Amino acid sequence: MVRLRAIQIASILLIIGIFVASTVLIMLDNFGLFAAALYSFMNIIGATFPPSNSLIDANNPFVLLSLTLTGIGNIIFTITFATIFYQILVSVDVRDALARQKLRGMSDHVIITPINSIGLELAKKLKESHIPFIFVDDNKYEVRKAHNMGAMAIHGDPTKEDTLLEARTYRAKAICALYDDDIKNTLVIIEARRGAGQIRVLTRIKHLEDIPKMERSGARRIILPEAAVGIEMSDFLVANG
Repeated sequence: MVRLRAIQIASILLIIGIFVASTVLIMLDNFGLFAAALYSFMNIIGATFPPSNSLIDANNPFVLLSLTLTGIGNIIFTITFATIFYQILVSVDVRDALARQKLRGMSDHVIITPINSIGLELAKKLKESHIPFIFVDDNKYEVRKAHNMGAMAIHGDPTKEDTLLEARTYRAKAICALYDDDIKNTLVIIEARRGAGQIRVLTRIKHLEDIPKMERSGARRIILPEAAVGIEMSDFLVANG
């Protein structure tokens, strides 16, 4: 939704004032209310009134004044609604809308949230294995970056069921909750399981004491990144003597 700025609201009110004043002026030249309002409106949006230039003479001073007012109104109208239209274009993320459209045909995909270093590395491995995936993040900047990298991503709060349903949790292979926040990951798990009870949930954990809570929420695989790094290093050292 586009939020109007104070100057835009003031401009719209000024246009309305010009419209009313112009309508009154034209009515003073013996035009009816409907015709006066119609002609004023047409002049403000850039149409032409009067249909005959013979009406603009010394005997029609109110019409001439009305034309002057609506000419100013047309300039304000053009500038104001051009800025509003630009705001609408900026607020609509076409690539996000396209990603949502493509999602309608997806199944057996992996949902990754948020877009962080772990998520990007996971996405790289999934791509190599030809497993479809989509990012879900409440940060528009990160979603835009994902689009620039050619990845599918949608903007939304992954702790909300509606957002996860848009990501089609009920048809997904799995969801990966990778926040550096155990509480947020738990909320993602709860909402994902609520929308799709059979979905596989993988999550990152920061504090070992939160493992039981994660398991009760429905996490199938819980990973502590620091422990994973330690295991990989020790495996390397053992393998290489």
